[in-house]
Amino acid sequence: MNYLKIIVSSLLLAGCTQYWTKPNTNRQETAKDLSDCRIQANQGNAKIYTAEQLETPCMVGKGYNLSYNPPKQ
Repeated sequence: MNYLKIIVSSLLLAGCTQYWTKPNTNRQETAKDLSDCRIQANQGNAKIYTAEQLETPCMVGKGYNLSYNPPKQ
C-alpha cells in the first residue's frame, strides 16, 4: 500500500511544472537568461546546493517570478 501512495504522489508532483515568467519578455529571452544563470551556478560550489537553489536567486535578480501558468507568448 505504501508503494501505491508513493507512485500516486510522484505522478501528482510531476504535473506541477513551474515556469519562469517576466512581463514583456519572450521565451527566447527567458531561455537565454536561464541559461546564463545555470552557467553562473555551475561555476559555484554545486556540491552544496542544487541547481534550482543556485539559479533561483539569479533569475529573481533579473526580475523573474516562478509561476504554475506557462507564459502566454
